[in-house]
Amino acid sequence: MAYCSNCGKELEEETNFCPKCGVRTEKGVKDGVNIPWASDPHWRAEMDVALQKASKAIDDGVKIVQETFREVASEVEKGVNTAKTSVKEKTGPIYCRNCGKENTRYARFCTKCGKEV
Repeated sequence: MAYCSNCGKELEEETNFCPKCGVRTEKGVKDGVNIPWASDPHWRAEMDVALQKASKAIDDGVKIVQETFREVASEVEKGVNTAKTSVKEKTGPIYCRNCGKENTRYARFCTKCGKEV
């Protein structure tokens, strides 16, 4: 008995291809048995067309992902800038609307006139 070099399935001695995984056996190699798809003259042309289509589809997909990433990054950047502006506005001192006195940012009432800030 022989065994498949790819999947290890037990094979009969006269087997040219593994019935489990399809790999050509050592006997098949020694006897010069062609792999069926490799001997088909149309196979290579069909494979080239399929690979070109797949390559184009991948390129198109990458472009879509890149554009989407740019859009998302732009939105995130806008959000970060808005948050920074909001934090800056909230971290500085606040001024009384009544008398203009500078108060700490946590003040609810003016330390000079007592009005709500």
